[in-house]
Amino acid sequence: MAPRAMKILMQQGAYFPWIGGAEIFMQKLAEYLVAKGNQVDIVTGIWRKPDLYTENWNKEFEVINGVNVYRVKTAKVKNIDVMACIWRMIWKTIQLDRTHNYDIIHSHIFPAMVCGAATKRDKKLLVTLQGGDIGEYKESNLIIRMLEMPFITWSLRKADLVHTVSTHIANAARKFGAEKVCVVPNGVDTRIFLPQDRSQMRKKLGYRLDEKIIVSSSRLTPKNGLDYLIRAVANVPGLKLIIIGDGEQRKSLESLINTLKLGDRVSLLGYLEHSKLPDYLSAADAFCRPSINEGFGISFIESMACRIPTIGTRVGGITDIIINGKNGLLVPPKDVGTLTGAIRKVIQDKNFGRVIAEQGLKTVKEKFTWGVVLKQMANVYEEIMGVNRDGDGQ
Repeated sequence: MAPRAMKILMQQGAYFPWIGGAEIFMQKLAEYLVAKGNQVDIVTGIWRKPDLYTENWNKEFEVINGVNVYRVKTAKVKNIDVMACIWRMIWKTIQLDRTHNYDIIHSHIFPAMVCGAATKRDKKLLVTLQGGDIGEYKESNLIIRMLEMPFITWSLRKADLVHTVSTHIANAARKFGAEKVCVVPNGVDTRIFLPQDRSQMRKKLGYRLDEKIIVSSSRLTPKNGLDYLIRAVANVPGLKLIIIGDGEQRKSLESLINTLKLGDRVSLLGYLEHSKLPDYLSAADAFCRPSINEGFGISFIESMACRIPTIGTRVGGITDIIINGKNGLLVPPKDVGTLTGAIRKVIQDKNFGRVIAEQGLKTVKEKFTWGVVLKQMANVYEEIMGVNRDGDGQ
């Protein structure tokens, strides 16, 4: 007998059209589960307009590819907005559960995990962690973080199962009190991120074929180590660096570029639509993001899917993705000299670069396509519901 259809309530602070790694993961999973015949309702928040291009972004209810999306309004005051979102998501969850009597509450990252723990009652509670939600990045205000951590610890201890996207986050979750933990990574859409002809992409984007180009896609924030990357590029004459993304570090990076007289070699392109990123990756000689902290690192599997040499640091979830010298290169964080050497290696040794790029693509196909990842998540749902592969059972 096949397992019965499940009634699932998912919670996350933001959902499509707000787009980030956690949001994409949740959307892919929700739509996959609906396609398998399950009911999936989502409770999420309404925030600022996500980008310049999105219209009708503030609907309180809509159906997106079969998924019922319920949005609650948030306050417009910094820090208070999160607390308001938590209370309104809790109340909306209680209202919906009275009607639908869900089997599972699946809370994705903070603050949704608090909402899940508060509304669990007799439900199964699955919590997904992506990294920064358990204090990994140390970017937010210290006082705010100290106030958050007891709630995060309480939420993890209430969960029937905690899902993390890397072994690094799994170990951190256990330290915070999670009892049962599993690891399923993030995925990449290989219909969008795929190998393309470099010369055609260079022509399309206006770059010369003889230029050496490194690309980095990254939020401009200290934890991503972009200042170290810029300093390393300064050590390689003629090398160009394209950084795609925006964030609070933009002005200090612009100042560093000017100080090092790299205005003609380093470009901060700012925000780009996600669909345009593969063109820049395919035009590049290599990808690099020398992160200081990293919960997982979706940008690394995106670059590997485009079959370009990929350089990362030996931190966090990156070590689940890159095997040094086989499918990419790993260097210590905050080490400009070693980073410079790695960049020179992939730029100058074309055969080595080609081999690790091919192996990177192979790794993605084996471990990180959405087809592979979502099947693993289906197994997670079966585990939490106590369903045997051959039928129902406890």
